[in-house]
Amino acid sequence: MSKPVATKVNVTIVGNGFASLFFLMYLLDRRLFPMPAARRRRPRSGMDITLIGPGDFTYFPAIPEFLTGKRTRPDITVDIKPFLRRRGIRFIEDRVVAVQDGGRTVRTATGAAFHNDMLFLGTGPTFRKDDIAGTREFTYSPCYGPEDMERFKGRVDGLSSGIIYIGFKINKEDGFVAGRTGPMYECACLLDFALRKRGVRDDFEIHFFSADRAAGEKGVLTDRLAERGIIMDDGYGPTAFVDGGMIDPDGGFRRADAILYSPPMTGPVYARASTLPVTKGGHIAVDRYGQVPGFAKVFAAGDCAGHEAPPPWVPHQAHMAQLRAQAAAANVRAILQGSSPSHRYRHELSCILDMENDGLWMHRSEDGAPPFWNLFPRRSRQLVRVKSVFEKVFLFYLRRL
Repeated sequence: MSKPVATKVNVTIVGNGFASLFFLMYLLDRRLFPMPAARRRRPRSGMDITLIGPGDFTYFPAIPEFLTGKRTRPDITVDIKPFLRRRGIRFIEDRVVAVQDGGRTVRTATGAAFHNDMLFLGTGPTFRKDDIAGTREFTYSPCYGPEDMERFKGRVDGLSSGIIYIGFKINKEDGFVAGRTGPMYECACLLDFALRKRGVRDDFEIHFFSADRAAGEKGVLTDRLAERGIIMDDGYGPTAFVDGGMIDPDGGFRRADAILYSPPMTGPVYARASTLPVTKGGHIAVDRYGQVPGFAKVFAAGDCAGHEAPPPWVPHQAHMAQLRAQAAAANVRAILQGSSPSHRYRHELSCILDMENDGLWMHRSEDGAPPFWNLFPRRSRQLVRVKSVFEKVFLFYLRRL
């Protein structure tokens, strides 16, 4: 008597950023760097996995280094398709526009529908480019990708002198840092370094602005900017970006030869076009297990998702996406084994501020645990190398393993 053929569980992953890739790594390998034997076990994982998203992965944390010429687009861009093929994963190059049927159906921009038994949402955010008039037309941002940063660098390289503004704004509606603050501090420091290397720093003013910084705010980041002669415009936010500058709240005009700006972040457009629960700030609602409330076997992590009862300092960053994806993957495996989700992710901010001639490890966690057991100093130029090693290891994994 023949044995019945086991039916594989259909797992659909939406997005190809840090959250989705970490989820996939932990789901299949359970550790970031599998032994070669683990690769042979993947086809027998009991899962039929489909990933829907762009074909290229961009290592966004390295984009600020475009300013010094240390990184270029090919350095930080990976064709994700070979990585997926090595793991027997079906890839659909498309964009999701709606999640329907309680999470069991995903619809894409091409009109296709994909059905699943388990769904993970790991897409990026939506930037509120219309929050301040003129943001689309008159600002650049490292948050939009390599092309935008290349245009900003080209603009700055074409100036022999001038006034440059760098700033950010946060979406505070959900009680956490829904915005890209760290890369903007990094860009300010790296721009200062690049101009000094060109020998023209004295011919430029660099201003750092944000309405989300209190006037006269002090701290380790402020000190690093002040050391470099960067002018702090704390508490300032323009009412509009215009050709050649910005309009102040009182109607005055500020000249700016180039503006690098990160607008506030919200959740993906498809969340609002679906029946998914969204937070006040527009992110996909999730609990501490990574589950979407009211949607069976639907998980979300990364910039698309909110937090349950977050501390005000918790960010959206690659490291936080990793922690959330790890918990989600463990909970998916638990469900597939007939158990209930029990793995909670921890809130942690951890990143290295690369200033080229200096480095600063910014770290905070809800349990007070230090980064890497305090093996590294909190401030050292050697941290720039440490950050580079993290990048190289991750990209090597995507390209070779």
